[in-house]
Amino acid sequence: MKTIARTFYKMPVAVMFFVAVPIFYFLFVLAYKPFDMEVFLAVGQGRFALHLIVSTLIVFGVMLLSRLLLFLLKGVLDLNWSLYILWCFGEAILCGLFLSIPMGIGWSERPYFTVMSLCILYMSGILVFPLSLITMAVQLYILGKKADLAPAVDEKTLIRFYDDQKRLKLVVASDAVLYIEAEENYVHIVHLDNGKVKDFELRSSMRALEEVLQRHGLVRCHRSFFVNSAHVKLLKKDVNGYALAQLDQEKVKNIPVSKKYYDSIVTLL
Repeated sequence: MKTIARTFYKMPVAVMFFVAVPIFYFLFVLAYKPFDMEVFLAVGQGRFALHLIVSTLIVFGVMLLSRLLLFLLKGVLDLNWSLYILWCFGEAILCGLFLSIPMGIGWSERPYFTVMSLCILYMSGILVFPLSLITMAVQLYILGKKADLAPAVDEKTLIRFYDDQKRLKLVVASDAVLYIEAEENYVHIVHLDNGKVKDFELRSSMRALEEVLQRHGLVRCHRSFFVNSAHVKLLKKDVNGYALAQLDQEKVKNIPVSKKYYDSIVTLL
């Protein structure tokens, strides 16, 4: 699973979490009193305001320590989204555990583990909103920055691949295409997508694609292959003397080069 952006480890984002989350909690509970929090926090003695302030300070303290820890461990941690979500749930659970201490004392007529379970449940149910909203806001900011920094794509360099029913199936930059391989009634378009090698299967024929491929600089190297010469690292021969094109991407197979097209490939390297 994809890892979270390094922005989540930065101090401004940490400050946003440990400031905004407790403020949201305080205002949300004060205004809406979810889960009958007015009764629960009052513990039967009319101390709702006091315990609301105490619980808000608990949320602030947990978020402060948690986000500072995330900031300090930025050079060590590399959380994916699943682990980050677990981290957020851990924050809510810790808030509930710490809240259960004063609430367990106040609700002396209730078993402590019942009070603790309610504290965790209530905190998780309330804090999921600010944690999710801030996370989405940060992620949208990151995506917006990436969009601003992304280089403009020249429409003329894009190859549009249509299937045998003339339906548009794939649009990719010509310099991102590594090779095209024909296989029965399909072609495999092996290309780079954000630095990763992808294989797109298209129901079409090599003959139907030949004109557009040649127009975008791809060259035929074999009856079943077109290759992007810009990605050819070197030409070599196997043990049987057949020519192969080695590409500049790891874990990509060598592409056969037939005698008919060998010289034309050599001139392009």
